[in-house]
Amino acid sequence: MKTRFLICLLLCGGLNNAYSQTELCIVGTMHNETSFINSDSIYNILQRVQPNVILIELDSTFFTKDFCFNLEKYPDLLSTNENIGANKYHSEYNVDLRPFDVTGRNDWYRKTNYFDNQDEMWNDVISLYENNELSKRDNEDFELIRFVLNYSGMTFSSVKDMNVNMTIKYLSLREKIIYPKMVSIVENTEKLHKWIDFVRQWEAQWYERNAIMADNIKKIVSGYKNKRIVVLVGLEHKSGLLDLLSDSTDFVIREYWTY
Repeated sequence: MKTRFLICLLLCGGLNNAYSQTELCIVGTMHNETSFINSDSIYNILQRVQPNVILIELDSTFFTKDFCFNLEKYPDLLSTNENIGANKYHSEYNVDLRPFDVTGRNDWYRKTNYFDNQDEMWNDVISLYENNELSKRDNEDFELIRFVLNYSGMTFSSVKDMNVNMTIKYLSLREKIIYPKMVSIVENTEKLHKWIDFVRQWEAQWYERNAIMADNIKKIVSGYKNKRIVVLVGLEHKSGLLDLLSDSTDFVIREYWTY
């Protein structure tokens, strides 16, 4: 009887968590706690999905050689919802953690003064808009950008609300408005021409980063055949990753609430 029970567990994947196909679950998150998401939300999702592997929106520099968070070097790592929830689940169940973001991401941001330049560029555009110094077309484009920019005004009551198809399609449309229209406004406005190189880099970096993250996910997944993998990523990246990963035949994509 005991032998038959063990054989059943092995065939069903109960001992080694083997599945009939590789499953990828992409969970769009908010890095900071809100009324509808915190680190417990992430932990509870992981409890529900029971992954073999958790992919974190970090690059490899934040991990030790054995793929644990390098808390000695980066003690502030446990300050985001994803990192706290994933670290708790990892410590309890000893699943694999893997980074999938662009290698050297933060160093590149620092070297290019990326966020300060981004803020200054936006401030210059806003100033011209408020002083009616944009052309009629660019003024209308910027009003559209402002309308779609702050999606935090959308009413979410749960992580599921953030991840449903309607929200993801909205965010996909949102990025198709913001990036090309911002480039157009800068290129069309002489007072903003100092930002031409940066705004083109700003747009390209968004899509390049998504592409690299998707490629990294594919590479990691290829080493985990017939396993269950959860990707924890900032919500705004989810639509791009789904577009880049949805045609793969190496895995099936599932939402966490289907488990």
